[in-house]
Amino acid sequence: MSIKEIKRREKEQRRNYILDEAEKLFFSRDYDDVSMNQIAQEVGLNKATLYLYFKNKKSIYFAIVLRGVQIFKEILKNKVNTGETGINKLEEAGRAYFEFYKDYSHYHDAYLYFKSKRFKDSTDEYALQIESLTGDLMIIICNSIQEGIKDGTIRKKVKPIEVAVFVAVTAERIVGLGSTTLKILESQGISHEKFIEDSMDLWRHMVMNNVQN
Repeated sequence: MSIKEIKRREKEQRRNYILDEAEKLFFSRDYDDVSMNQIAQEVGLNKATLYLYFKNKKSIYFAIVLRGVQIFKEILKNKVNTGETGINKLEEAGRAYFEFYKDYSHYHDAYLYFKSKRFKDSTDEYALQIESLTGDLMIIICNSIQEGIKDGTIRKKVKPIEVAVFVAVTAERIVGLGSTTLKILESQGISHEKFIEDSMDLWRHMVMNNVQN
């Protein structure tokens, strides 16, 4: 192994270590309550050295969000691949999002904050990678819908991109129900998990092919 490759690997290891430690701060506090000084102190580096790896706090945060989106993409791909038909694959795409929300809640919340108006139109390199990966996610869902149209499990008249966006937007709202709404559901014996499953059933019936279409 060349010296250049050794140095590259060492730099990558330190970069990942910085992100590992910064995650602990961002996942336990609000974004504004974390500073570059705190991150530097957490990783045991001076701030000047920290800037050799990331240009600012926002860039570190985006790199953490990127980690989360990469995790979600793998979950989505694996879930979708288990579906036997297009409609099954669309259902599994929904389950992938809810699995990500449940098992990686900190990454999920960070991703939603990244999408807020605060970071709108950012040209940070990590932000651009996140947007690119988000596009990949939509393609995976659209392909599932197109497969469903082809195999006859999804209505021919639906527009794949519209359904994909609808599923993505409503999934975010479904998992982010406020406490008042959750209490209303619970008063009727409906848990959050049950509401999620019922919502997925609604998606399925909205797009599925049947004898009435």
